[in-house]
Amino acid sequence: MLDFSSQPDSFDAEGLPLPGPETKAGFTPRLGTRVLLVFLIIIWPGIGLTLLLFGETSLDLDRLDPVLFIFIPTIILQWLIFLAVALGVFREQSSFSSIGLVRPRPVDLPRAVAFLLVSNVILTGLQWLLSLVGLTVSAEVGDLVRKAGSSIGWWLALSITAGVCEEAAFRGYIMTRIKGLFPGTGWALPVLLSSLSFAAGHSYQGVAGLILLFVYGLMFCGLFLYTKSLWPGILAHFIQDFSAIFIFQYMDF
Repeated sequence: MLDFSSQPDSFDAEGLPLPGPETKAGFTPRLGTRVLLVFLIIIWPGIGLTLLLFGETSLDLDRLDPVLFIFIPTIILQWLIFLAVALGVFREQSSFSSIGLVRPRPVDLPRAVAFLLVSNVILTGLQWLLSLVGLTVSAEVGDLVRKAGSSIGWWLALSITAGVCEEAAFRGYIMTRIKGLFPGTGWALPVLLSSLSFAAGHSYQGVAGLILLFVYGLMFCGLFLYTKSLWPGILAHFIQDFSAIFIFQYMDF
C-alpha cells in the first residue's frame, strides 16, 4: 500500500529510510526495481553524456517553441519516471515513506531556504573557479529561462515536476534502493551514483554545468540524509528552478 507515513517503514542504523519489509533480512529487489535502477543510473545519464560528447546538446531556441518541444515532453517524461518509481515501491510492498516521502513538517520550508542560501554561495564560488579555466555553463540555459518568461504557467508546472520527480527518483529511490542492495557499504555509493546520474541528466548545460550539478546533487543528497525526508529537497529544488525565471528575466543576468 502506498501512503505518506509520518516515518519510514524501515530504517538503517542512522534512522534513514530503507525499502520495505525485507530490509532487516536483506533487501531482495524485484525485476522491476532492477530495471528502473539500470534506467536511472545507466541509460538516462548515458543518453545525456553521449549527446554531450558528440556535441548534440545545442538547442535552436530561435526556431523551437520551448513549451512544445521542451517543457511538455520533459513534464511527461518525468511524471512517467515518477509513476515507474511509484509502481516499483508498490511491487516491493513498501510505501512512499521508504523513499523519504514522509508527511511534510513546518520545519521543511526553513530548511529548504537555508539549504538554498548555503548551496548557492558554494556553487557561485565553484562557478567562478571554473570560469578561470575557461569552463562556463551553456548560454542556452539562460536563453531558455528568458523565453520561459512568456510561458510562466508552463515554467511553474515544469518547476513543480522537477522538484517532485527528480528528488523522488534521484535522491529517494536511487539512494535507498542502492543502500538496500549494498547494506554494508554505507551511504557513499548511493550518494555517488545518485549525484552522477542527476548531473549527467543535465548534460545540456555543458561540462561546467555537469560539474556544478554533480556538486549540487551531492548537497541535495546531504540534505536528504540530514533531514531524513525528501520534502526539504523538493521545496528547495522547486524554489531554485522557479525563481530562475525572475532572476534571468527581470534582473538582466
